[in-house]
Amino acid sequence: MTVSDANYRATLVILNDIESHGLVQFNEQYCDEEFFKNFLEFEKSFSNSFHNVARSLNSQNHETMVFAIYSEMSFIMSHLDVINKFLKIIVNPGKLKGGFDENTSLYQMITKICNKMQYSEKLKNSIRGMFLLGFRNAILDQQYRIYQNDDLVIFPNDENLKKHFSIKDLTDYSLQVMSMLEAMIDWSNGGKKSTDNSTNALYSLVDDMKRQVELLDKKLDRLY
Repeated sequence: MTVSDANYRATLVILNDIESHGLVQFNEQYCDEEFFKNFLEFEKSFSNSFHNVARSLNSQNHETMVFAIYSEMSFIMSHLDVINKFLKIIVNPGKLKGGFDENTSLYQMITKICNKMQYSEKLKNSIRGMFLLGFRNAILDQQYRIYQNDDLVIFPNDENLKKHFSIKDLTDYSLQVMSMLEAMIDWSNGGKKSTDNSTNALYSLVDDMKRQVELLDKKLDRLY
């Protein structure tokens, strides 16, 4: 199973679990069909060209690499924003403590949903990792640097949180968020759905993805 497949399936399981707990409600005020259509067209154009270019860039061209890293970073962030919009469209705010509004962040949405579902701390942490909340917070808080060795580093001043990302790592993150958004759209269209929406299946799928991410982290640690 690839990381993208694991994310796709795990996203479906989470959505089915949300539905089985009676949290689904269509919130028309957050649904902008033209925005979503435009975004998906942009995603297709960008992903069909830029990801292939990014993987083959010559690392000796520093200015081009900086552009590529920033572009991938922005692509990831835009997907996380759209994922947040999607959750606001399909989750009943009355079912979550404190509800939510247009200013509620993705971190807050995920936290509220996980708390309502009474997930364990271990599962909550896995889901936070799946939705790249640490990465997103670092970028939003401007806790990142792009160095001369063509790496993106988040939380550069915190040895416990610091992480390095190459252009390939960022491309993998892009594929991850694309896969998650694809699952959300398929789910909303009544298309492909996970056959097992149990919490045990969610543990299994998220843990499978987490193991693959941990393997990547170990490889990065050896490099640095």
